[in-house]
Amino acid sequence: MTEFNKWMIDPKDAVMLLVDHQSGLFQLVKDIDLPKLRANAAALSKVAHLAKLPTFTTASVPDGPNGPLIPEIHGNNPDAVYIPRTGQINAWDNPKWVEAIEKTGRKTLIIAGTLTSVCMALPTLSAV
Repeated sequence: MTEFNKWMIDPKDAVMLLVDHQSGLFQLVKDIDLPKLRANAAALSKVAHLAKLPTFTTASVPDGPNGPLIPEIHGNNPDAVYIPRTGQINAWDNPKWVEAIEKTGRKTLIIAGTLTSVCMALPTLSAV
């Protein structure tokens, strides 16, 4: 058996969580150009698909000012599962989100979101 480097992500134990990659929220990001932001989010989705990582997406108020998820996310990863939120700001407060992640049995959560302070920090702290 090949020894696995403990410092590398084991794709058999990882899950990709893409939180709030929404067109409206992208307008709030000022530290990276919008085309690069979209390309980076799309690349994460594609990498997850190629690595066969279970991938879950969610959006905060997609019918409102935050806008819908950018289409590249599911376009690059048709196996990604969208889990709607029912008003929660923190994705981890959505029982269906947590249930889907726990059901994979995987322990390494790769979390990416549009706004670090909300989209990523809140679910990350809750998951810990």
